[in-house]
Amino acid sequence: MAVGREYWCERQYANGRTMLMRLLIVLLCLGLTVHANLDEPAPRVKTPLGALKGHYQLSQNGKKYEAYEGIPYALPPIGKLRFKPPRQIPAWIGELSATKLSSPCIQYTQLPYDPAEKVEGSEDCLYLNIYVPVREKTVNRAPMPVFFWIHGGAFQFGSSTLYGGKHLLDHDVIFVTINYRLGPMGFLSTEDEIVPGNMGLKDQSMALRWISDNIEWFGGDPKKITLVGVSAGGASVHYHYLSKLSAGLFQGGISVSGTAFDCWTQTENPLEKAKKLSVLMGCPTINSREMIRCLRYRPARAIVQAVGEFMPFMYNPFTPFGPVPEKMSDAPFIDRTPAEIISSGEVQDVPWITGVVSEEGLYPVAEFIAMDDKLKELNDNWDVLGPQFLDFNYTIPREKHVETARLIRQHYLGTKPIDRHSTVELVQMAGDRFFVVDSEKAARMQAKMNKNPVWYYYYSYRAAQSLSSSLAGNTDNVNYGVCHGDDVFLVIDTPYIDATTTQKDLDMQKILIDIWISFAKHGVPNETAINWPKLDPSQKELYYLHIASPTEITMETNADFGQKNFWNSIDFNENKVQQSTTKTEL
Repeated sequence: MAVGREYWCERQYANGRTMLMRLLIVLLCLGLTVHANLDEPAPRVKTPLGALKGHYQLSQNGKKYEAYEGIPYALPPIGKLRFKPPRQIPAWIGELSATKLSSPCIQYTQLPYDPAEKVEGSEDCLYLNIYVPVREKTVNRAPMPVFFWIHGGAFQFGSSTLYGGKHLLDHDVIFVTINYRLGPMGFLSTEDEIVPGNMGLKDQSMALRWISDNIEWFGGDPKKITLVGVSAGGASVHYHYLSKLSAGLFQGGISVSGTAFDCWTQTENPLEKAKKLSVLMGCPTINSREMIRCLRYRPARAIVQAVGEFMPFMYNPFTPFGPVPEKMSDAPFIDRTPAEIISSGEVQDVPWITGVVSEEGLYPVAEFIAMDDKLKELNDNWDVLGPQFLDFNYTIPREKHVETARLIRQHYLGTKPIDRHSTVELVQMAGDRFFVVDSEKAARMQAKMNKNPVWYYYYSYRAAQSLSSSLAGNTDNVNYGVCHGDDVFLVIDTPYIDATTTQKDLDMQKILIDIWISFAKHGVPNETAINWPKLDPSQKELYYLHIASPTEITMETNADFGQKNFWNSIDFNENKVQQSTTKTEL
């Protein structure tokens, strides 16, 4: 079994709460990778960098595809290359065996909530995986569209090894997954030329360039690369629209439950955090050069373990290290905030799909939704923990933290305490804050600035299984609603859940896959059941596609989506654009 999925399986087994649960995990992990006939010759590809030997796997419906796993796309970011932008990998001699997934990038893992080992992975992790359908020689051999998958995980955790394309590979499309640096290893910033930041996003861009340069040798079309991601992966997709480093490398993107406007995707006070990390590691903070020189010689596991010191309530705020504008970089990924870049018109003008699910706030609330002690802790200490939990501790003046926290609580909960009887309201509060309101802002602004269309959707179909059960450690599969990520897991397979256990789920899966493939092939999300108009930013009401079930797909409007009027009444220092001497919120 592949290294990355071994990690996941071992971790889940160690945290299994019952013997039945452990047995189910063993059975799941035994079936994670289904191989074709092992006796047949292995697939091989020759690229300008060297030859690759892969292996065969089987899709959801038994179609054979080629798997090339563990392909290096950059030099290992170790030693003096720690905290540096990725370096291009040279050609290799002979044939590289691409039959085993790489380790995840070293990370402070959040799933499950209380893993036996919080730090996992390796610094040597910049690898990608390519999955290619086997086509009959008699059929059309035109180059295939490519899905370039960017995993989520709040820019702190996650791995390419946890996501597969066996659902998509029943079709003539290529599926690519990548690893990129996470947490402080990928997003530390000293706000100067020493470590400008965004190493993880630069990793993604280098992997994307590698695919653009080499995918033709695998039968892919470099002019039909579609970026896809969920959560931080969805925000990453959006960030590539804003970066000159990725210009011209893709023809469209799908951001599932994540945009570059979401509050948690923009890191404030990165130098302050770098200094705190340095102190924790026993390093000097007198200047950036000495600080980073010291941190390069500290054990990676110790640095990553320190991430917990930036999360005062469980894993919240869940993105202490993330994207930043690079103020003093020779080759910045971004040099201004996302709002400033889009408002200037310097956003890539290619089609974009984005949207949210109905209970987005189940991440992160599902992690403690059934933990009475944690709910009580949040309730009793709301004035202190609320600004951290809702991630406005840096974007609202400190003297207004308590006032703002109480205002938000009153709006959603009234006089209710935070306990198991108010989790619906808490989930809605978190979802609106972290995902819903800012995603509409991003979609509207991009639609206003670009000629190419933006399409927006709202997804409320709950499959028989939900990611919320995995997050909550819920073996009874209690229906908390449609969780952050539930839609994408009908298209991308993952060991977290099997989202296609009923015929209705399979019907929903077909519709979503048809939308994705139509977009990848033609640049429009055609779906035969309904016409999906593009977003019109001139309209006050948001006009979106509501996917409620396989037989309930309608266009709807909402003038106060995600209770945006309430949230926009709060003066967060977020998504603002400096215009002359005034600030205008988008």
